[in-house]
Amino acid sequence: MGFFSTVLGFWGFGIGISIGLVAGYFLFIYFQPSDVQDPVVRPLVEQDSETLQRMLPEIPLWVKNPDYDRVDWLNKFIAYMWPYLDKAICKTAKNIAKPIIAEQIPKYKIESVEFEVLTLGSLPPTFQGMKVYVTDEKELIMEPSIKWAGNPNVTIAVKAFGLKATVQVIDLQVFAAPRITLKPLVPSFPCFANISVSLMDKVLDGSEKYNHNPIL
Repeated sequence: MGFFSTVLGFWGFGIGISIGLVAGYFLFIYFQPSDVQDPVVRPLVEQDSETLQRMLPEIPLWVKNPDYDRVDWLNKFIAYMWPYLDKAICKTAKNIAKPIIAEQIPKYKIESVEFEVLTLGSLPPTFQGMKVYVTDEKELIMEPSIKWAGNPNVTIAVKAFGLKATVQVIDLQVFAAPRITLKPLVPSFPCFANISVSLMDKVLDGSEKYNHNPIL
């Protein structure tokens, strides 16, 4: 009886598997969920600029928008000069920040605020394109599209009440579309009297990382 029970068990198992596979295939082929809709397919030329930005975020703006010109030469220049620009920008930032910090910290009972590390990293910003407006006024209007997915290391040490805390920024993404206006244009160097800069979109993409390390 044990032998026949084992044979019949295997036989039933095989039949059950076969029937299950056939039933599953039949249900998969002939039954479809009613809430599934066919996607709407539209040519890229019919999409607006915002939709293209969402669909193709990594493609340079001059590819998606014919009003923007390529500025590869500028990106090559910045990439070559970036190690020197990094040091010069950080030195200037320290020189500007020190007197401002020295003036403000007494108001908040803080002993000192110092830059322990300040570098913009090895990845330079890139210009995704440049748009130039032509007007009847004596002015020049430019809109560069700037993208910077950098790896800076900015470490600030704050001392107060006998304690020390460090704040570190180690990752930063910046997407900016500033409008630069040179107005009015004049026949003497630098050939414009005033310069104004306004941001047309958000700047930070929210990829900053902060480390707080209180130390006695």
